[in-house]
Amino acid sequence: MSEAPAGSRLRRRLLDESAAIRWWCLVVAGEIALVTAYLSVTGTIVTEPRYVVYPFVWINLGVWAMLRVDVPSVDSRHRAVATAVAAVYLLVLSWAGGLVLLGVSGPLPGGAVSSIHWNVPGWGPTLVYGTPRLRLTLIPFKFVGYVAMTYLVYVRLLDATRAVLSGVLGLVSCVGCTFSILLPLLGATTLFGSTLTGLSWDLSTLVFCLTVALLYWADEVGAAVSCRL
Repeated sequence: MSEAPAGSRLRRRLLDESAAIRWWCLVVAGEIALVTAYLSVTGTIVTEPRYVVYPFVWINLGVWAMLRVDVPSVDSRHRAVATAVAAVYLLVLSWAGGLVLLGVSGPLPGGAVSSIHWNVPGWGPTLVYGTPRLRLTLIPFKFVGYVAMTYLVYVRLLDATRAVLSGVLGLVSCVGCTFSILLPLLGATTLFGSTLTGLSWDLSTLVFCLTVALLYWADEVGAAVSCRL
């Protein structure tokens, strides 16, 4: 008797996934058209196609994960704590990734700024605004990617109230947080030499995808780890 409802749920799930994939194919087609139009109008020549693709990997994967993740229901007190922690996480991530600059030791170079840079879609339009002590740089794919990671961390913080696998889920979230904070630093450092610096965005995109996967499938990863312990 239980097989029919299970089969029905599976069919509904497959239909939902198929519908989501069809919609996302339209989104990707629109992105391709947008980039093509930009390149045609501006006459920009692309010598490294992967740098045009990577921003949309961040945007599409981040938005997909935010729309598809299940948000647990918790009490208002724990939701407030999770929100506060996630806000601090986003601030640290934005600072590490260069979206937020603070003039702690002195005024920032250039003083007060306000400008828009029309770069290749995904990289642009880049918005820059700030005072001599605080500067915000809004790069579309970075902003969407960091917000997505923050939202997933927020969801996992809510999920941590559950007794089952709470320790494992917390570990998975910490791994994701660490990776996502390190990736912009990895992209900015020259400590590892010119070869690694040249691959900084390749590595950053790989780590971003891994981080989102760990946070999105935290339940599945936690269950798999617990079975092996």
